[in-house]
Amino acid sequence: MSWVVASVLLSSAWAAEKCCTGVGCFTDAYPFDSMPLPNCLNDIQPDMTLYTRSNRQDGLVINPNTIPWSFSSSKRTVFLVHGFIQGSFVTWINKMKDAYLDAYDYNVIIVGWFRGALELWYPQAASNTRVVGREIGNVARNLVEKGGTKASNIWCVGHSLGSHVCGHAGSWYKIGRITGMDPAGPSFQTKDWSVGLNPSCANYVDVIHTHGTADLIIGLGTLKPLGHVDLYPNGGQDQPGCILDPRSSRSLPGDAPGELVDLTPACSHLRILDYWTEAVLANINGCHFYSRDVCYDEYNIPGACLNAGEIVQEQGPGSENYSMRGLFYYRTNSKAPFCRN
Repeated sequence: MSWVVASVLLSSAWAAEKCCTGVGCFTDAYPFDSMPLPNCLNDIQPDMTLYTRSNRQDGLVINPNTIPWSFSSSKRTVFLVHGFIQGSFVTWINKMKDAYLDAYDYNVIIVGWFRGALELWYPQAASNTRVVGREIGNVARNLVEKGGTKASNIWCVGHSLGSHVCGHAGSWYKIGRITGMDPAGPSFQTKDWSVGLNPSCANYVDVIHTHGTADLIIGLGTLKPLGHVDLYPNGGQDQPGCILDPRSSRSLPGDAPGELVDLTPACSHLRILDYWTEAVLANINGCHFYSRDVCYDEYNIPGACLNAGEIVQEQGPGSENYSMRGLFYYRTNSKAPFCRN
């Protein structure tokens, strides 16, 4: 018997279990060993608010049992999910909601899970993603079974731990698309794919990495490929225009002498929010994040990349329109507008 099989069996034998109304039971058996059991819905109290072009400022509460009047089954539905120590009140998530409504006639649902994300012990927040994800899955199921929409028309977009929330949503009820904006690395980097976001969670999973690391220092994100398409702007580690990160002695080809590269860890981790909001507006402002470089080693980008001579992928809503899958590299500007086309 291999040590892997033995450890799985031993973990299962000693596993604790916790059952939560509405979202089922959870264990700390492999691959969730070394992670705490999640809190239940009554402790986390996630909230979801639906916005459309007809009610873009006054959102309507949506849950697994209600479908607000403004919901349209014929339109795409986008869930926006925040990460660690954040809530539905953060500026970026409302700016992104407005960008979607400006660029597309969609149903946009902001997911707040502040009580589950504001944990002094990070592993608890990481584990709580399992519960919040399943509740999103319950809402998605209701929109399909009673609201008349298609599962393929549902898209979950999450940042950091929110990326893994989306992953658990799709694992509970498979949806059309998931976008991971710099998925959280701590508690997930060395774990099996099924602990969080992975390609099986949706028909199409695209991931953008902005603060992973190839060395011993843990980034807030991860370089680990987690989707059908994994994009690594500026190499996926240090984003130009940020300051003060002691790791950032490295520069990228084309950087001006003395140019500041990534410097506050949170800056690179959060920079994807600017990239993505800009990309959502690409069909208005014409500014795209195109990739012409296909890569084969996530820990050596752009060194392990080949220029295809043409556009092969794109960071943004248009990503799913390209047939090529794998790892991709592109450059951004150090300040807005960040896209280079």
